[in-house]
Amino acid sequence: MTAIPTPARLLGFGGLIPFVVTAVSVLTLTDNGQLMALDIMLHYSAVILSFLGAVHWGAGLTSFTEQCVSQSENWIRIGWSVTPALVAWLAIQMTLLPSLITFILGFAGAFIFDAWSAKKGWLPSWYIKLRKSLSLVVLICLALVFVEIRF
Repeated sequence: MTAIPTPARLLGFGGLIPFVVTAVSVLTLTDNGQLMALDIMLHYSAVILSFLGAVHWGAGLTSFTEQCVSQSENWIRIGWSVTPALVAWLAIQMTLLPSLITFILGFAGAFIFDAWSAKKGWLPSWYIKLRKSLSLVVLICLALVFVEIRF
């Protein structure tokens, strides 16, 4: 397996900072501070989930110049690429608990599709290794906030 490129590793893990900071803020702050942290977390979740779909849009663009990819694979890749953004857009319209659940399912689904795509050779082998770690932290942060708000 190829090593994770340093820029991807550093920027990927750097992208976790807002998830961790907002989760800790929700767990430690009260009232307005907690509401502000929740709002920031949900909007950042929408941005990042959309980005995860965009990865497939970019990777899928190359398939249009390669003859080895079938038309149905092109539809799957490009079709999926817009799905996370649509899920994020819907989630941001919801009330708090359904929004958190939708984001948890959205990030889990994005990881599953990424793992499947990596097995098909649509993504670099290092990408799924990076995504596994990043997704785990994101899901833990969202789940902790869900539990805190729910109970």
